Amino acid sequence: MSKFKQILQSTLGKHEPKEYEELILDNFWENKIALTKDEKEGIEEYKNLIHLSMNNIGLKSLENFPAIKNLYYLSLNNNELNGDDLDLIPQLFPGLKKLKISGNVIEKINNFSKLRNLKLRKIEVKENPFSIGNTTYKKKLFQLIPTLQIIDQEDQAGEEVETTDYHNEEGELEDDDDYNEEEENEDDNKDDDKGENSGEEDDDEGDDE
Repeated sequence: MSKFKQILQSTLGKHEPKEYEELILDNFWENKIALTKDEKEGIEEYKNLIHLSMNNIGLKSLENFPAIKNLYYLSLNNNELNGDDLDLIPQLFPGLKKLKISGNVIEKINNFSKLRNLKLRKIEVKENPFSIGNTTYKKKLFQLIPTLQIIDQEDQAGEEVETTDYHNEEGELEDDDDYNEEEENEDDNKDDDKGENSGEEDDDEGDDE
């Protein structure tokens, strides 16, 4: 077992990573410029994660970031990210719907155009240099990412919308057509596999006769 896996097992208690849907690593490190390969591989064992949070760890780069295809919600608040490598997020988390990246050092709002191929619905970007004192940044972001519904707790009409953390968002996940479609496809595949296995068993029984 790698050193990082041992640390997680010690911190979270003995567990099976694949059984976790939520992994909170806020304040887990100090001045963590980038993850190591060992840390990347360790987090990728949590392949069923829906929510990953790495707030306030000093992160400056998304180098060696884990790839988790079903991740729904990513939180990277209060780090040192400048936005230059935001293009890695769609590659790592193709199913992402909610991103929190407030309190970083992003100066160029156009960096967010790198996320337009995602189907992001909610984003929080306040307290970045590009948003401070800028009254039009939300309008620009809605244009850059057409799927967005909420930016910093406001919809396109400027109405305040209450948002919740992942552990209170089960209803939101149930209402997510894309998320449910993926689950249905997985169930169909499981049923197909069962059908194929049943057929094989019947054939074997016929041979025994």
